[in-house]
Amino acid sequence: KEKWNNRNVEIEDSLYTELKNISENELEASINKLIDACVENFKIENNIIIYYKKPENEITIARSIRLRESMWDKLDKLKKEYDISLYKLINMAIKYTLEDK
Repeated sequence: KEKWNNRNVEIEDSLYTELKNISENELEASINKLIDACVENFKIENNIIIYYKKPENEITIARSIRLRESMWDKLDKLKKEYDISLYKLINMAIKYTLEDK
């Protein structure tokens, strides 16, 4: 079984609220497991990065996020490869997954 690790990451409140709603009303999965799935499915297609800017008037809250070690490794690799912060990568992964649902 794979090890899960915690890190503090800022998550946009509207995205977190939407994940919380899904966790409580639609799926039997914790918010951490939903974020883990978002990261697992996240891809940067053809090395094209869509510029991600925090929405105006959006607040971010630092949260302790628990993901599988392999997902943190994936994020660290993307961070180094594309020079994008973990904050942006995680929020992009959540946003793009929620838009596709």
